[in-house]
Amino acid sequence: MPTTNISIRTLDAQPILFVRRKLARRDEIADAIGKSLGTVFHHCQEAGHQFAGPPFARYTAFGPEGITVESGVPVAAPAEGAGEIETGFLQAGRAACCLHEGDYADLEGSYKALEQWAETNGEQFNGPCWESYLTDPGEHPDPADWRTEIFWPVADRDLP
Repeated sequence: MPTTNISIRTLDAQPILFVRRKLARRDEIADAIGKSLGTVFHHCQEAGHQFAGPPFARYTAFGPEGITVESGVPVAAPAEGAGEIETGFLQAGRAACCLHEGDYADLEGSYKALEQWAETNGEQFNGPCWESYLTDPGEHPDPADWRTEIFWPVADRDLP
C-alpha cells in the first residue's frame, strides 16, 4: 500500500506564493504543476523570498467540470505576488495527513485510503486538500524513492 501513517495534525496558517491553473483533464496536472513551480521558484529567487517548506499543489476544484490546481511554495513571511503569482495561506486547523511513498501516478490510492479512514473515524473534510512534495524527482529519479505528504483539512470537533 502506498500510504502510511494516517493521522490528525493541527496546523498553523502558512503564508504561500502560488500560481493557479484551470485544467480540463487529469493528464494536464503534472505539466501544469511543473511549469507553475518553476515560475514561483524564479520569482522567489528574484525577490529574495525565503522558502518555509517543500513545494505543494492544492486542489480547489476536482471534478467533471475541470480541475483547479494551485502550485507554489510556503514562504517564511507573507510576500507580494507579481503577475500570475498570487499570495495566500495554507489552511490552519485540523487536517488528516498521510505519507504517500512512490509514484505520483499512484496518489489516487492514498486519497482513497484517506477517504476511507475519514469515514471510519467520523471525520468530515473541510476545505481543499494539498500535496507537499518531500523529494525532488530531479534529485531522485526513481519514483520508488518519491515521498509526498497529503493534507486534507477536517472539521473541528465539539469538545465534551
